[in-house]
Amino acid sequence: MLRFLEAKLSLPFSRLCQYSHVSSSFESQNPQFLHVFLIKQGLKFDTSLGTDLILTYFVNGEITIAQSLFKVFFENNIQLLNYRIKHLSVSGFYEKTLYLYSLLRVSNTKPDNFTFPYVLKACANLPDIYEGGSIHTDILKCGFELNIFVANSLVDMYSRMGYLLSARRVFDEMPKRNLVSWNSMISGYGLNGYPVIALELCSLMREEKGTRLDEVSMKIVLPICGQLGEIEVGKSVHAYMVKLGLSLDLVLRTAVMDMYAKCGDLDETERLFEHITFKDVVTWNAMITGYSNARKPGMVLKLFHKMRIENLAPSVVTVLITLQACSDLAVLHVGETIHGYIIRLGISSDVSVGSLLIDMYSKCGKLNSAYLVFRGISRGTVNSWSAMIYGLGMHGCGEAALMGFFEMLKRGIHPDEVCFLVILSSCSHNGLVNEGRKIFDHMMRQFRVKPKMEHYASIVDLLGRAGFIDEAFGFICQMPIEPDISVLGAFLGACRIHGKFEVGKVLGDQLVESCPKTAGYYKLLLSIYGSDGNWDEVFKIRRLMGERCVKMNSGFSLIEMNSLELS
Repeated sequence: MLRFLEAKLSLPFSRLCQYSHVSSSFESQNPQFLHVFLIKQGLKFDTSLGTDLILTYFVNGEITIAQSLFKVFFENNIQLLNYRIKHLSVSGFYEKTLYLYSLLRVSNTKPDNFTFPYVLKACANLPDIYEGGSIHTDILKCGFELNIFVANSLVDMYSRMGYLLSARRVFDEMPKRNLVSWNSMISGYGLNGYPVIALELCSLMREEKGTRLDEVSMKIVLPICGQLGEIEVGKSVHAYMVKLGLSLDLVLRTAVMDMYAKCGDLDETERLFEHITFKDVVTWNAMITGYSNARKPGMVLKLFHKMRIENLAPSVVTVLITLQACSDLAVLHVGETIHGYIIRLGISSDVSVGSLLIDMYSKCGKLNSAYLVFRGISRGTVNSWSAMIYGLGMHGCGEAALMGFFEMLKRGIHPDEVCFLVILSSCSHNGLVNEGRKIFDHMMRQFRVKPKMEHYASIVDLLGRAGFIDEAFGFICQMPIEPDISVLGAFLGACRIHGKFEVGKVLGDQLVESCPKTAGYYKLLLSIYGSDGNWDEVFKIRRLMGERCVKMNSGFSLIEMNSLELS
């Protein structure tokens, strides 16, 4: 019975009248039994248990009794009701919070400015924009729209749910704003994909008299600086942080590290990392992520090894980044060791981890191991299926990749754009031209997936490899978007393979003139002229590259030597 009192309500909230015939997991319970139990135990005036009793009647459709009990406990006692609403909201019982507020709406008790912040917090966390908008209307009716605490809560609610126009309207209409107001609005723009506007608003905040960045502001602004690569702004925030004496705050130092790493300044990131005496897993992840983003998988593995030596348990994020590094380097020994560690951690059933393990084993040539991991994933997703299909296609098992793709469809898993790219690439590398054509057509017509440049490049590669040069050229001409180097490179490569040198030369010359700084076009043209034995043109192009200061990156190969011993 007491366990029943602690159960979490699970029905969505909108209007009181919608719950007169509500059906829930609690309707098998008899609230009268609970009521009698509380009276017998002498707990009938306990407001905590009384609140649960009210809500139990409410969700079981006993609206009149719920209202009567609400009147006994809370009528003309808004302070006590606010305490109960605050307790429910802070404890994470957001639906219960809104149920209790719905009873307040039809009572004689009037909400005050302390009621709304916690109710709005519940709306933001559910999330429920319709109820949030309705509560906003109640705020206007009660005349609390200019109260700074209520207005801040409205800005926060709308921002967190992505309704930035509504948030900005409330923000702009506030007669007085404090630091919480600015932080909520800046955070809203940052979280919803408008980092430039977020930084502009940060500049406006600094111009407003008496408003300065605080610890919370810095935690909001630093990731935005990293996202935009605004290292100078980030440096000024870092300097201000030091000036305020916050340089020992581990969370802030980690945020500064992450900012420098995302802006490409790994030297400063490493310096900050080495000066932190007590590092937590988030700090390690920031450094490891910096190396990963800088395409230094070797450093990722070294840092992971050092992390384990210091007996710090990695998080799922650490494991994912490290596994990706193993995939990039095709380091089987390290990957297998990390796999063993994943099993000990008990996260081998995690779909993200499983997908990366499949990818790692596939790239290391262990297709059987990849398949065993795939079979061990209890509930496959499009990511795990895509990883397995990719592995099969990579190893020349084109028909098996197709069978996997259709089996995925049979199980009701809808392919996304990445999955389509994987199966098209598999068709291309295994000469399955007709199948590739059909899949590309179904992708657009049946699944309504809009092709990206990579999909177009895969089709051109598919047709070009099979010798359908004219069809590939016609396909490029009909593309709704301007082809880039991946599409044209696939076509020029096909021209070289199948001896269509004249077509390739004409197109290559045009590309070099239209994009004189793109090294890839020169490389393709050099390959075509070299294959045709036209060395005069090869020397001419190399001379032209020198005049235009165009440089090509040298190719490289990877071999594994003295594998890291990870445990």
